[in-house]
Amino acid sequence: MNQNKKSKEPIQVSHLDVKFSSEVTSHKEASALNACFSCGTCTAGCSISEVFPEYSPKKLAKMVKLGMRQSVLSSRFIWYCTTCHNCEQHCPQNVKFFNVLNVLKNMAAKEGYAPSPWAEQTRQIMKSGLIFPLNEELAEKRNALSLPPFKSDGAKAKKLITLTGIDKIESGSQQ
Repeated sequence: MNQNKKSKEPIQVSHLDVKFSSEVTSHKEASALNACFSCGTCTAGCSISEVFPEYSPKKLAKMVKLGMRQSVLSSRFIWYCTTCHNCEQHCPQNVKFFNVLNVLKNMAAKEGYAPSPWAEQTRQIMKSGLIFPLNEELAEKRNALSLPPFKSDGAKAKKLITLTGIDKIESGSQQ
């Protein structure tokens, strides 16, 4: 989804996936997307769209409904959500767009569109059980504050990640 420029090009019907919308809404968490009537309240209340005007929950929802699978799943914007839930609080149809985004992110990751930092964080969690790497400086700071040392064991996290199949996801070229 190239939202960096306003395109006047028509949508090519041959590039649409007629099953995409039903595939997304078949997930319980995203089923409410069927109720969306594209009023734009979600985008009007979105703090991300204030910083990135090209980000639009309304546009993403419409693209899902149109079947623009590749454009949506390859979009960097599905990863931008700050989880403020403003879109949900303002939605007159009670669409939980944060949940829709989670479904889209999971689908994107499985299809090879996961951003490199996301994949790297997953590897880090499997290695140590923590989302950030441990280093001597952090250990010294914790010691100076009389905090216990981190237990670096990713065995349980690795088991969970392996059970979900996330460990097999390759990162895409997203940034």
